[in-house]
Amino acid sequence: MKVTQFVRSFALAAMAIAAISSSRAEAALLISDNFDGYANQAAFDAVWAPITTGGTLTSALSVSAPNSVNYATTAQRNGQTVAETGVVSGSNIVSFSFDFYDSNAALAPYRQFANLQDGASPTSTGQLVSMGLNNNLTSAADGGNYYMARILGLDGGTGASAYFKLNNAGAPLRSTGWHNLRVDISDLVFNFYVDGFLAQTIANTGTARSYETVRLGSGLSSTASANFDNARLETLQVPEPATLALAGLGLLGLGSVVRRQRA
Repeated sequence: MKVTQFVRSFALAAMAIAAISSSRAEAALLISDNFDGYANQAAFDAVWAPITTGGTLTSALSVSAPNSVNYATTAQRNGQTVAETGVVSGSNIVSFSFDFYDSNAALAPYRQFANLQDGASPTSTGQLVSMGLNNNLTSAADGGNYYMARILGLDGGTGASAYFKLNNAGAPLRSTGWHNLRVDISDLVFNFYVDGFLAQTIANTGTARSYETVRLGSGLSSTASANFDNARLETLQVPEPATLALAGLGLLGLGSVVRRQRA
């Protein structure tokens, strides 16, 4: 009967979609911090350990009110180490993001950034990924005044391990205010996003890494301050091709039954 065929096709599609959904639900959320739950500076420092001198918890600026963390023009940095992400792969994408307050986009790029690291003192290719701004490039270099990133050991167009511009066609230029910076890492590529726009892709030609350490602030002097909010580190479980194929077959079968019923 047509009803039986419809039910079977619908069930097949539903099972496949459920498998995809559960696969994504298994993603590990390792850091999700809007800095709003800290009662005071000491509480923040207990989670994000100061590295020599740390940043300042403040309610003067924020994306998610009331708090963010300010890094002044003096050398300041905080860090947190969590569980390992697991080695990146096609089905285990590591995603690191944060909101970055550019305090003066008219200034030349200044040394304010955050790192995702494999270890406290990374030295090998791919063990450190950084986003924000750095003073190795002028505002006009590489097409304009864009945000920047760095991958230890890899060349984004400005030399191995150097900061490069996130300057794909259509990528947002710097502007004073808040911007979301994100990198999604697999064993094949580093995809960098600015305000949700894919701003640069760099091939992952080094050894696939696992990450567990985040550093906020450059730990270097800077010509301008910056704020950070909504730090996030997670793994994204991508469905296997067989699961996607199953979903496709189920939906195709469902569509075929619906078309025959309408004919």
